[in-house]
Amino acid sequence: MRLFLLVLSLVVSAGCGDSINQKTYPVTGEVRLDGKPFKGLTVVLRPVDKTNFKRQEIPQGITDENGKYTIYTYMSNDGAPAGDYKVGIALMQPVDEEGGDQVKRDPNQPLFPPKYADPETSGLKATVDKKSTVLPTFDLTK
Repeated sequence: MRLFLLVLSLVVSAGCGDSINQKTYPVTGEVRLDGKPFKGLTVVLRPVDKTNFKRQEIPQGITDENGKYTIYTYMSNDGAPAGDYKVGIALMQPVDEEGGDQVKRDPNQPLFPPKYADPETSGLKATVDKKSTVLPTFDLTK
């Protein structure tokens, strides 16, 4: 009986090995506005060919104080599937502390040009290779 249960568990686990997640590759990059790093930007990669994105995944990352970001798709820092992407970059403001929809903007934070927010119209592009990829710096202007 133990042998039967062992064989059954091996067969079941072998069938569960396929993941619906695509293989991802590490992706990092940097965003600068007028030559300076910009903290708190959300960088979104929208795939040009969406046929492999069964769950409509959207790889993304957030810039740190040096303007650097690490892309994730399924979990923290896992990267993005290989392919060509249109890129959107926006300053996403947090909602207020009570959970309402009123945005509290840091008055010391410079405004970020909204023209870069939509990946379809930003004019920004990126390619993720089947290896660790450092994207060219997005050096943007106001």
